[in-house]
Amino acid sequence: MNQNILIALISLFLTFSFVQSTNALERKIEDKTNGYTFPYILDAETYSLNVRNVKTLKASGQYLWIGTAKGAIRYNLSSEEDYKLFDNKNGLLSNGVFSIAIDKNQTPWVGTYGGGLSRFDGKTWDNINTPHGLADAFVFDIQFANEGVWIATWSGANYFKENPVTGGEIKTFTVENTNKGLIDNWVYAIQIGKNGKVWFGTESGISLLDNGSWRYWTHENGLGAPFKTVEKENADATASFQGSHHSLYPAHDNASPNYRPNYVLSMLLDSHDNLWVGTWGGGLSLFNIQKNTFRNFTQKDGLPGNFILTLKEGPNGKLWIGTNKGLSRFDGKTFENYSTLNGLISDFIFSVEFTQDHSVWLGGYYGVNQLSMEPGTGKLAIID
Repeated sequence: MNQNILIALISLFLTFSFVQSTNALERKIEDKTNGYTFPYILDAETYSLNVRNVKTLKASGQYLWIGTAKGAIRYNLSSEEDYKLFDNKNGLLSNGVFSIAIDKNQTPWVGTYGGGLSRFDGKTWDNINTPHGLADAFVFDIQFANEGVWIATWSGANYFKENPVTGGEIKTFTVENTNKGLIDNWVYAIQIGKNGKVWFGTESGISLLDNGSWRYWTHENGLGAPFKTVEKENADATASFQGSHHSLYPAHDNASPNYRPNYVLSMLLDSHDNLWVGTWGGGLSLFNIQKNTFRNFTQKDGLPGNFILTLKEGPNGKLWIGTNKGLSRFDGKTFENYSTLNGLISDFIFSVEFTQDHSVWLGGYYGVNQLSMEPGTGKLAIID
């Protein structure tokens, strides 16, 4: 990785921290939505990295963590010279980073491809892997709840309170031991709900653990748009996914590579208890928890793409959506869409993060973007 690029990136900002959103959406969700392509060039800083993709971005205090295919980069934004790459040579067990989470003590946890889960205390790494009871060495999401940690893996979900490295017990939940309550062992996303509820996004639908009881929902219940709705827009879409899961592993439900509405790529339980579910080719689904019904949004409803790679609740009452055809910002009625034509580094948006300096960071193929928002309005800055 080019050292000059790293230093330039670090020197831009002195303070990074989480921005807490107070609104799920600034307006109600309309019965009919629309979308439009943003007509201006964004005032975007672009930083190319010598990595295939940037799967996750996480800001915490003075550090910005960037998860890449070649390790986790930690930037100390108070010093141009204090940055570090963590990989399998100095702490992690695998270079491929899929997820990063920060606990209440500001401790980073890193989920990797094939190297399990790693936790950094500022000096050393604890590596938690299958010998400690982890269900699988591929970790796709990390969520904290009730003093414990939930882990999404390719062989089920894990939960533990005490560090397994020092003797803590890991509980494993699978299709088999939940009597198919967890609908698929390939778990990609976890969200913590109210009153002990835990939601799981899998390759075969979504499952809910509610105080010991399990339920699940699939395309048969309304998850994901019908194939005819997305057939034209999805034609040959997966050919553009570099290193896609489908090029490495066959679809184990014999589904089409361009349309798998049960395959959950991303999930967000917003502050108004709306459950948003991003699917592989089936668009964005909104699950009404009270009525157990789905509403699906696709390109025909204004989205730029039907493959929903990441979801983030942002400041100023917006839902931010990373797709295979760019970034979208949704206010309940209109999808405001951005792409490489607006200055983004990639049309594939894998990760979104916000910081207190009113910046938005985007992770895509081969680098990241930094965008600026106007305080109060949340409008993105453009080039005059």
